Amino acid sequence: MLVVALVITVGAIVFAVLARRMGEKRAKAPIAVEERIPTFQVVALGLQGSGKTLLLASMYHCLRVPAGQSYFLNAEYRDVLQLNQWYAEMADTGSSHLWPRGTAKGETRHFLFTVKTAVSGAPHPMFQLKYLEYAGELLSEPQDEGSGRQDELFGHVKAADALLGVIDGYRLLQHLDGHPAGAVHLERTLNALLPAMIEASCPISFVITKWDLLADRYPDEGRRLSVVHDLLMSNSHFRSLVDMHASTRIMRLVPVSAVGHGFATVDPEGDIVKVATGAVHPANVDVPLSAVVPDLFDQVEARLTRENMAALDAEARRRRQQGPLEALASLTAFGSQIAGRALLAAFGPVAAVALGDTLLGLFLDSRGGQGKQDALSEELSAAERRLDELAAARRRVLHDMRRKVNVLEGRLPHTRLSREH
Repeated sequence: MLVVALVITVGAIVFAVLARRMGEKRAKAPIAVEERIPTFQVVALGLQGSGKTLLLASMYHCLRVPAGQSYFLNAEYRDVLQLNQWYAEMADTGSSHLWPRGTAKGETRHFLFTVKTAVSGAPHPMFQLKYLEYAGELLSEPQDEGSGRQDELFGHVKAADALLGVIDGYRLLQHLDGHPAGAVHLERTLNALLPAMIEASCPISFVITKWDLLADRYPDEGRRLSVVHDLLMSNSHFRSLVDMHASTRIMRLVPVSAVGHGFATVDPEGDIVKVATGAVHPANVDVPLSAVVPDLFDQVEARLTRENMAALDAEARRRRQQGPLEALASLTAFGSQIAGRALLAAFGPVAAVALGDTLLGLFLDSRGGQGKQDALSEELSAAERRLDELAAARRRVLHDMRRKVNVLEGRLPHTRLSREH
């Protein structure tokens, strides 16, 4: 569920715009522009041993610096220490069987990631990702009477802006090899994930972990994902979820490896062990979190009528021709129009009330393009320059996030779940 951290003084901005239109001089006192930072809630579900901890540690490690993209993740220092410790334990080949401790039954892990990018040469927050990780056994095993744990989880799932369903790639390999344990584990996984997901309305990414373990059997990654896709779709409950929701929700199949090919192998006893000479090279772990906001926006867009989308496109073009203060002030008026109200309603009533102008501005910025203010930067006031820089930064971050998703989907078409595939 989208929430807001700060408030913006739109009244002062509207006054400044009106003053300029009347030909008055710029306000003598500086205009105070406070920023609103939206928070998007991500819920990850998976059985014990599915690789949730390694996925989280590797995701943070790959996104903690702006390498290959304009944005990076920041977290509370105590959480950074924990994530770094998990990654170090994972990467340490000194003990072949040593892996970070996974999520215990009934345990919940909370992390608040701030997505930042450089603005005027300094890191600046764009939005936040609240990451909640649950052991799937909470959904598949009876709980103590009156514990309320399952109700709490279903509440978080219902309010989520994105769901990650973690599926153990090693168990899929067992299933494909004809091992009974693989089929049993996949059935338990889907029985835990699907009842919660079928009631939700947000985008879903089914994350296939330990993708590297399947590489020896299926060296061609496209073929590998096709086989896994067909295996999952052969499950009637999984197929029903896709058939029911694929036309109205964005659903993905994202193969990831927290360690990369050649770092781990399966020993004769069936345990996953590290290769002494292996080195960590994560694959695709940056995609699940990078897809959260673009997928949410795309899903919301798909719910709008053609007329409302035309009005949104027109507003986005108009914003690119406005000055920064005028563009920000116009959001309130647009939010009261039919297309603006329809967009906010598509995000949900709670989000519309809580976010308002911020959500409209972020969505319109995601539609790209450069504004008139880019060519007039020398004439802008300090407040206008700040707004201009922030809008450009948001466009840059959202473009880079969408690019990661598009690159993976272009390389592996089966990552997008649909009735046709």
